[in-house]
Amino acid sequence: MNTDVDTIKAWVPALIIAAGIIAFGIILQKLVLLYLHRLARKDRWKAGLVFISSLRGIIILISVIVGIYVGLINSPLPISTLHYAGKLHSVIIILIATIVLRRVLKGMLKVYTYREEGMKRSLSLFNTIISLTVFSVGALFILDNLGISITPIITALGVGGLAVALALQDTLSNLFAGIHITVAHILKPGDYIVLSSGEEGTVSDITWRCTTLLTQSNNIVVIPNSKLASTIVTNFSLPARSLDITLPLNISYTNDLEKVERVTLEVVNNVLQEMNVQLADPIFRVKEMSDFAVKCGITFTVHEFMRQYILRHTILKRLHARYKQEGIEIAFPIRNVNLKKES
Repeated sequence: MNTDVDTIKAWVPALIIAAGIIAFGIILQKLVLLYLHRLARKDRWKAGLVFISSLRGIIILISVIVGIYVGLINSPLPISTLHYAGKLHSVIIILIATIVLRRVLKGMLKVYTYREEGMKRSLSLFNTIISLTVFSVGALFILDNLGISITPIITALGVGGLAVALALQDTLSNLFAGIHITVAHILKPGDYIVLSSGEEGTVSDITWRCTTLLTQSNNIVVIPNSKLASTIVTNFSLPARSLDITLPLNISYTNDLEKVERVTLEVVNNVLQEMNVQLADPIFRVKEMSDFAVKCGITFTVHEFMRQYILRHTILKRLHARYKQEGIEIAFPIRNVNLKKES
């Protein structure tokens, strides 16, 4: 009975120390997060929000691990057990540091992309690279802390790197092509692109292997990054998402062009105002006097590539009805055939 009491008394200081460190960690996390949150709001410091999200829950976790470890040091456990506990403690601390570093780097990447582009660019590719790099370095530190020599591992990786590169040529070409596409700002998620091979759609994501497009029929087209980097791409979202659209009009020679211009501009302006897409005044131009019609065009600006279809549909319907009402004749090809009688 006395032995049990003595054992409990021997563990009391360890438990008090562990509880104190854990309580201190809880208080510290609340104070640190509160300070960073106020600083980020006051100075509009976006990086502060990144650190807030990265440290959320981590300080408490570290305090728990440190508290348990310090408590064990002050406990009646044998030295051999404490040695293994110290090794485990170091491994866990390295693992936590690796997770925090990964969170911070991914958060800073997000802050950088918003600052540079004003909108979210592709993060999947770089998030994958960051995760692989940080966890690989963390694994090497853990092995070194456990007393396992990492020099042979690094040497083996260097020697085997050539063989791996030869075996994974297609994979590595897609990886580096994806990095080039993303870093060069050639395209990003949300851009509408058309490839010279005929594929078109909105960029959904750029991963380490492929780029996915969402077509107008709501299907996914998967394009290897190496193929995308070597083909001709038209990006309708760069340098700006807005673009000019021209509708061709064939007007009969019997019409008054001044009236045609006035009516056409009136109809197009009304449609753009109704659909809340008026970015600039539409422009009417006479382009050519062909053999059967006066070829004209009405040019207007749309917010993005996909909005043009509904605008074309609505404008052409309104023009057809208004032209009919105003007596404006739409030209169509007419061919006169003269037949000669044989004598």
